[in-house]
Amino acid sequence: MPDRVNDANWSLAMTLAWITDRSEPAVINIKNRQWRPTQAVIDDLLSALRSGSLVGHGMFEGERIPHPIETAVWSTFEVIVRSVMLAGNVFFPSLGTSIAIAQRMGSPHTQLLDVTVPAAKVKKLWPVATPTAAAETRCQAYLIAEMQRTPNRAPKPKAAILADCRLRFPGLSERGFDRVWTHAIATTGAHWSRGGRPRRHRTSSAT
Repeated sequence: MPDRVNDANWSLAMTLAWITDRSEPAVINIKNRQWRPTQAVIDDLLSALRSGSLVGHGMFEGERIPHPIETAVWSTFEVIVRSVMLAGNVFFPSLGTSIAIAQRMGSPHTQLLDVTVPAAKVKKLWPVATPTAAAETRCQAYLIAEMQRTPNRAPKPKAAILADCRLRFPGLSERGFDRVWTHAIATTGAHWSRGGRPRRHRTSSAT
């Protein structure tokens, strides 16, 4: 993978890693860590492919020569990320390497094989992030994962979560934290703003 980061074309997994962290180390290390992009990152990639601002090349099952994938095709396809382990030439589900699969939505789940996109175009559409922007991106992914894990109540007060996140993600400002906090709540629907889902109060009838 270290040599592939300099390839003219990247796989979908490499592209998703770049969009997530905007750094070459993230692309290089996708095989060496448990990693999964957020749905927002996958949606960003699909939006670029469906609009034509990013052109992918690949093959349908049964084809042998890669070719440009038309934008209309992407409107019926989705990108699924799975963690697998390679044993010999066979992939097995595991907590290992993350791979991205382009498959048709609904049945039959036809797949696009060996999909690649131009690395230079990826970097142009999603430029290298400043340290502050990178911190916000990582914090947002972290908050979304935590909110999905415990959607009905925050594990601690917002101020404590802010302090924890500023230690986890150097360069994160309080204003930046507020931005990603709001976005994460909107994305997940979590009830973290007021400490949890409001409780229903019993009303007693007069006797």
